[in-house]
Amino acid sequence: MHFVPPLALPSEPRSLQDPWNGLGFDHPVPRETVHKHATGEVLLTDAARLDAERFAVAAAWHRDHFLDHLGGRTSDPVLLAETARQAAIHLSHRFHEVPYGRHFVLSELAVELTGPLPAPAPAPLALGLDARCLRADRHPRRTKLELEAEVRTEHRRLGRARVRWEVLEDRRYALLRKRGTPDTGAAPAPAPEPSRAVPLPPSRVGQRQDRDVLISADPARPDRWWLRLDLDHPVLFDHPSDHIPGMALVAAFRQVALVTAGDTDRYVRSLVTRFSSFGELDLPVSVTAERADDAGGTGRAVELLLRAEQGGRELASARVVCALPCADRQLAGSPC
Repeated sequence: MHFVPPLALPSEPRSLQDPWNGLGFDHPVPRETVHKHATGEVLLTDAARLDAERFAVAAAWHRDHFLDHLGGRTSDPVLLAETARQAAIHLSHRFHEVPYGRHFVLSELAVELTGPLPAPAPAPLALGLDARCLRADRHPRRTKLELEAEVRTEHRRLGRARVRWEVLEDRRYALLRKRGTPDTGAAPAPAPEPSRAVPLPPSRVGQRQDRDVLISADPARPDRWWLRLDLDHPVLFDHPSDHIPGMALVAAFRQVALVTAGDTDRYVRSLVTRFSSFGELDLPVSVTAERADDAGGTGRAVELLLRAEQGGRELASARVVCALPCADRQLAGSPC
């Protein structure tokens, strides 16, 4: 782990009316400040303190580079979730004095959109997060933080993002990992037969490349999928991990939601993921989907409840709303 000294704070708070005035969008922040090994996977470009709890964060999407999204003029909402996750890490180190080398454990990651996200093509897409980031627990031996952010481009509001996480030193992290390891004496959950778990074509889950397809269908149960993990994936495993990355589960939830919604014209308008326990890299993970009533009772959106389980333990759950872009614009009074 490389040590990066804290960046200097501005001498005066920036204007609350123009929070991104003076922020840079041309160069990524140091990769260590967002826990990335590859500079090309760094989404943030700058940040500034506005007051004690409020920050302006700049990001640039040069392409839909979290996963290769088959979206044409739109971006994958998981890209925004990853941007918020990086913002949480960067602000923790730079402004909340969290030492480098600590472990970050996600408890919640959510995005709620006003419509489909614009794509960074052909020019890069600059966006800003007007973020409130604060410590949620003042216990001297615990560091819990939360971030709530409004996300905008130069021309319009895109939606909101929320992250909640805890920072642990090595000893406490080791104890938590040991406590979260499955009981080897218990009867293991049956694993799917590799020949029966059927990988989906990339276009079915809104991706371009097979390596980005994170789920396989279970022919015996139409409401169940199995997580596909490529430990050499250049994005999801940008650096070594002793557990399944939270972003892999978020991305898998989005893919399951699109397949379950059953309409290729729908987009993920809201994705709220809560994490319960660590997932082991060498054990199968199932993802199940339950279709709830039409969101809001309008018939224009589909609400889904998703669960990722391993060996009988819940790893994470998600509430996802898939909507039709044209219906959303009509509700807002805009023509389709």
